[in-house]
Amino acid sequence: MTGSSRSSSASSKRCACGDEVVIYTAGRRAKNPGKRFRRCPNWKDVNRSCGLFEWVDDDYSFTDLSGGGVSSDAAELLVETYKMKNSKLQIKLEIERKTSSVMKKLLLMSWVFFLLCAYGVC
Repeated sequence: MTGSSRSSSASSKRCACGDEVVIYTAGRRAKNPGKRFRRCPNWKDVNRSCGLFEWVDDDYSFTDLSGGGVSSDAAELLVETYKMKNSKLQIKLEIERKTSSVMKKLLLMSWVFFLLCAYGVC
């Protein structure tokens, strides 16, 4: 990834190659500047790389690298986050439905006006 920097090694996590996974930070010119990700240290060598790539900062990445599960606090936070996102999406959906209904009515009215003008009624 262009402009990424190597920040640290995740010593408890190994990729399929058997090497320690490295945490990088995407550079300023990257698609996701400042975002951290894990990658196989052999990613430049197509013959040796296992292809491991995963974002570190995703909403759902609350798992402990040492193999532990998701903490209950993190799980509750995740549930609340998704509930809020769901509510926002429901509101957006309702707005889109209303907008669509208005647009259909305007289209119908424009056709009626067009036909009236085409037959010289206007």
